[in-house]
Amino acid sequence: MYKYFSLIISLFLSIQLLQAQGKVDSTENAKLVQFSGFVLTADSSSILPYTSIKINGTNRGSYADMQGYFSIVAKETDVIIFSCIGFEPKHFTVPKGIQSAKINTVITLVEDTFFLPEMVFKANPSPEEFEYMFSRMNVPMDQLSIAQNNLRVKPLLAFGSSLQNDGLANSSWTFNQVANRAYYAGQQQPMPLMDVFAWSQFINSFGKGLYKKKK
Repeated sequence: MYKYFSLIISLFLSIQLLQAQGKVDSTENAKLVQFSGFVLTADSSSILPYTSIKINGTNRGSYADMQGYFSIVAKETDVIIFSCIGFEPKHFTVPKGIQSAKINTVITLVEDTFFLPEMVFKANPSPEEFEYMFSRMNVPMDQLSIAQNNLRVKPLLAFGSSLQNDGLANSSWTFNQVANRAYYAGQQQPMPLMDVFAWSQFINSFGKGLYKKKK
């Protein structure tokens, strides 16, 4: 019983493999066609530049130029999708069994309709009206006190000192290090310990109390 079951499964998989191989061979052996043309509106009154063109089921595509002209290589039975903002997409199937290797056509797109929800527009108040309403606005004292506490100078300074460097500061520091290494390339970098001006600056800063620990 197990042998018959294995034989049936093997036969079924072989048939599926042959069918898949046949589909791949037919796709690979499909005739290539140079598909060209223009993209216009439905009434042919104006061109549609930069229309997006994509072959369905693949990553291949193109777009129309400024004059609405396009040209793309496709295979027989390929489905080509034309899409443009404000217009309904259109599908074009490359015919099978054509004699020529080129197809020239005109693609027309129908304008799409959008229904937006109802909107009510009101005029902005005048500066006098805004000042009147703002001066009489009732702000809860608890929210006001929270805002005042958040804007105190000392907490903001403490919070800023605890933050790490952002991307701009890190990149600037890295670029400065690279520039310093390039500046002293091929020579011995001087020792800051022997720099008289650096020592003078350090002594002046120390005398002013700049290095004291802030409470």
